[in-house]
Amino acid sequence: MAAATGPQVRIAALCALFAAAVVSLPAAHQPTFRSGVDIVRIDASVMNGRNPVAGLTKQHFEISDNGVSQAVESVSLDTVPLNLMLVLDTSESLLGPPLDSLILAARSLVNSLKPDEPATLMTFADQIRLAVPTTLDRAPMLAALTGLKAAGATSINDAVVLALLHRPIDPADTRPVMIVFSDGRDTSSWLSGQDAQVAVRRAGMLVHVVELRGGTVVGSTFAEEVSRAGGGRAWSATSAGALKELFGEVLNELRARYLISYYPSGVSREGWHEVKVRLKNARGEVMARPGYFAQ
Repeated sequence: MAAATGPQVRIAALCALFAAAVVSLPAAHQPTFRSGVDIVRIDASVMNGRNPVAGLTKQHFEISDNGVSQAVESVSLDTVPLNLMLVLDTSESLLGPPLDSLILAARSLVNSLKPDEPATLMTFADQIRLAVPTTLDRAPMLAALTGLKAAGATSINDAVVLALLHRPIDPADTRPVMIVFSDGRDTSSWLSGQDAQVAVRRAGMLVHVVELRGGTVVGSTFAEEVSRAGGGRAWSATSAGALKELFGEVLNELRARYLISYYPSGVSREGWHEVKVRLKNARGEVMARPGYFAQ
């Protein structure tokens, strides 16, 4: 098997390492606790349609941990800088105006980041590239986006897992988020959609999926399941011209997420914890990670 060179990554190498990688994927970005006094923090968005709901306090939230009701310690708007990873489909089906619209939308998104918010760019078709490593410098990001070319098949499952393995190692002062874009179903991954979901859930990174869909198709099962596993949302555009506005809406939601804290009580200290967040005395749709691993 040939070794990966430069930013180009061999899918075969990814798949050979996947079984070990997914179970050892660092959980530094997801809430964990090791004793009965450690706090758990869950970030959540509350939307009314496509508009964030503001002004909520801890009196507006109910939370359960493995089915056990928990006392909410605090709720606040999350003001930690974003650490954005863009994972963009550049397969042949995007050739022409769709790719032009994607480039415009992605450039606008990068330009909307704050000066202290780093960004990373990965692209995928039948192969996956780390196009721009994590940086605060906008110039290489914008140049790489402008130079995108459309060719090849679609390996979205492989791209999601590999992106998780390349995410920032120690984002203590930032909040890592991933935005995945694709215009179609997977046609060339070695990994399955289930593999991608497991990796997203284990990694603890917030994941949104944006799809470009024609006709009356609303979205794919992949987008819904992977975004749900990552505590994010599946977004769908029926025209390429809508991507710039849609990317802006994703960013608006990312900036309006609440950080909910509680001390786990009445639950075991190890393993997977299923967390459910609900509203009370308020209206809106809550999106949050489905749980966390305790060690």
